[in-house]
Amino acid sequence: MFSKRNHAGRTWSFPVRLSCLVCLVCLACLVESCGTKGQRGKLPDMQVAYSPGYARGFSLYRSGDTTLLRVTDPWQFASGVKFDYILTSNASPDALNEIKTPVTKAVCMSTTHVAFISALGRTSSISGISGLAHVSDSAVIAMGRENKIVDVGYDSNLSYELIFSLSPDVVFAYGVQGEFSGIEKKLNELGIKVVYFGEYTEDTPLGKAEWIVAMSVFFGEQQHAEDIFERMEENYVNTEKLLENVEYRPKVMFNVPYRDTWYLPGTESYMAKFVRDAGAEYIYQDNRGRNSYPMSIEKAYDIAQNADFWLIGNPSKSLDELKADDPRMTEIPAFKNKRIYNSNLRANDYGDDFWESGIVKPDIILKDLIRIFHPELVPKHEFYYYRHLN
Repeated sequence: MFSKRNHAGRTWSFPVRLSCLVCLVCLACLVESCGTKGQRGKLPDMQVAYSPGYARGFSLYRSGDTTLLRVTDPWQFASGVKFDYILTSNASPDALNEIKTPVTKAVCMSTTHVAFISALGRTSSISGISGLAHVSDSAVIAMGRENKIVDVGYDSNLSYELIFSLSPDVVFAYGVQGEFSGIEKKLNELGIKVVYFGEYTEDTPLGKAEWIVAMSVFFGEQQHAEDIFERMEENYVNTEKLLENVEYRPKVMFNVPYRDTWYLPGTESYMAKFVRDAGAEYIYQDNRGRNSYPMSIEKAYDIAQNADFWLIGNPSKSLDELKADDPRMTEIPAFKNKRIYNSNLRANDYGDDFWESGIVKPDIILKDLIRIFHPELVPKHEFYYYRHLN
């Protein structure tokens, strides 16, 4: 049930609140005592500024006008990895973990970073994006056409010289099993400060969305972000309540083959959680983790035979297009029954807004899914991200 949030997270009953308060005091002491590379001395009297109710990968502490953002395990399979970032108006240019705030020039390595910043109304602070052509945000696209935002490249084609020329206050990065570390090292050698965001490792829709609060502190927008997230949470939980008396829970298949391999998410993954919350059941229960599992097309094909619905995310806009990719798909019952839905309704030629703005609209995605599985519960809802393939 939805409950009003305070700045430290959810509202608890007294015994739980008391025990959590003790834990938070201990955490504050830990922050005060731990050292971070480049930190100018110990930060006194750090207090918990925000304790997430859903996200597991970040927490906020504050002392005066200085905020400490702690990011933990920001990529898959990370264990015990921790980054402390000091956000202050008096940041030392030589301390790579100290970021001057409010940020006025940022480079985003992921479109989800763009979505967070856009939701906060700070799009004008973006000066560079990795893969600008994959962005769906109309304001960002317009700024790109006016050369107010530039594409800095990606992976081995990343332009360090271009990033350096932008003089960004920060580069927002993401890691894949630490693969970004080499890029981070090169950027640090140029004096460019890098902050890891780990929202993609969260396995719940609201956990991913809550990272908007982590992003907000770079722009002095924490209260704004908390208000945005509170509305998301309230809408999401109230929408879930529509399913309280639902007994029929259809079985759902995910994805399509990619280069002779069919990747299926784990039962504890983000999309599996979405499906459960929308009153359906993910059909493949053998992979109990959070990560996707690769399997042969033949095995996945057999699993799909028992699915009532099929959710995909590729360029196909019709059953004929899906058939052209792989004619074998026509023998899957969900294809024959025209129960295939694609999350590409808002996709452009290069990017898919489902994976961009969807991170800050989990309540809208939930309604889309309920419209698919239980349309009688949301009769007035029009699809926002999903399309029905005919």
